[in-house]
Amino acid sequence: MISEAFIPAVASLGSVALTLGLIIFYVSKKFYVEEDPMVVIVNDILPGVNCGACGYPSCGQFAEVLVETKDSSMSCPVGGADLASQLGTTLGITMAEPKPITAVVLCQGDNDTAKQTAEYLGIQDCWAATQTYVGPKQCRYSCIGLGSCIAFCDFDAMRLENGLIVIDKDRCTGCAACISACPTGVLVMQEKKAERYFIACNSHDKGAATKKACDAGCIACQKCVKVCEDDAIVIENFLARIIQEKCTACGKCIEVCPTKVNCIVLERDLNEVKQKKAS
Repeated sequence: MISEAFIPAVASLGSVALTLGLIIFYVSKKFYVEEDPMVVIVNDILPGVNCGACGYPSCGQFAEVLVETKDSSMSCPVGGADLASQLGTTLGITMAEPKPITAVVLCQGDNDTAKQTAEYLGIQDCWAATQTYVGPKQCRYSCIGLGSCIAFCDFDAMRLENGLIVIDKDRCTGCAACISACPTGVLVMQEKKAERYFIACNSHDKGAATKKACDAGCIACQKCVKVCEDDAIVIENFLARIIQEKCTACGKCIEVCPTKVNCIVLERDLNEVKQKKAS
């Protein structure tokens, strides 16, 4: 049997719920903003990964700004040229073609090349390892090799091989989501090119210390600087760097590099090379 005191309590709660419902209904009607149908169309065209590579926190916000401003310089690195063309057709403007970029690992210090400090048995997370001590490898600038960045890649473009991150260039969309996930900064974004030389080292220690820690470390010997006829290589803070805009991919730098495992890497996109030769 229902208590007489229970009925007023239920009625009171019901009236409160009704009042709150009416307030919410009124507020939703009062402050309702009608969404531009074109924003919905553009948002549906976008990849929907919300990676932030375009400079906006979400695809939805990118769509809103693009529809409002018709700014043809805006681009989605993930979608590439095909998406730019589709967006341009939809909005009646000529979108700038985004330059294809990819993540690059500035390190070759796998478990065989980099000297180890001690066996790490802690949490399998790069940030946790660096907080505990320098990490599993002697070089404090190296790829920690525990794969924390992999969780940030929505395109299955990263894998761990022998304690070193490897990027699948065919899968990498250039979203840059992995960059902030690396505690040592070995992940950077670079423009995709048919042939590209770069220094696959991140160490800013002096040559002797770098050589002691890793067989592939740049020792800043300046041999590559001296042999480069295009002034495309500079030494900054005990580390060589190739200026991509000046590099002609002549390969002379690799020939003179004295490191046991060459710290200068040549990357080739075989498809682009074939197209280049055919033209």
